[in-house]
Amino acid sequence: MANPNLEGLSIHEEEEEGFSFDFDEEGEEQINLQWCLVGRFLCERPIHFKSMKVRMADLWRPVKGVTIKEAKPGLFLFSFAHPLDMEAVLNGGPWTFDNNTLLMDRVQIGNGGHQIGKLHWEFCGV
Repeated sequence: MANPNLEGLSIHEEEEEGFSFDFDEEGEEQINLQWCLVGRFLCERPIHFKSMKVRMADLWRPVKGVTIKEAKPGLFLFSFAHPLDMEAVLNGGPWTFDNNTLLMDRVQIGNGGHQIGKLHWEFCGV
């Protein structure tokens, strides 16, 4: 099996200031950011969003449900209806889709409103 070329792969956003996400799309209910995770897959190619949504919800089986949105290309917002569902996902990993590892963290709420900033990941031994 050939080793994948990871030389050009980066898990950090290039933007320093983060970005805002529009939570009022299509008249949906208010999202509690305390119960949200933000994540990206370790791959250079696009993720098929609809297939990923179905697969992750099937794997996680949250009791109260999960809403998954694409915040921007390659960056996903996972909004859970209950904090125990979110904790189960955080503690139950690692998670993959289409042989790509999903990196996740809690959403950080900035002073300027709801923002999803840079993703910082520390790996031991990688």
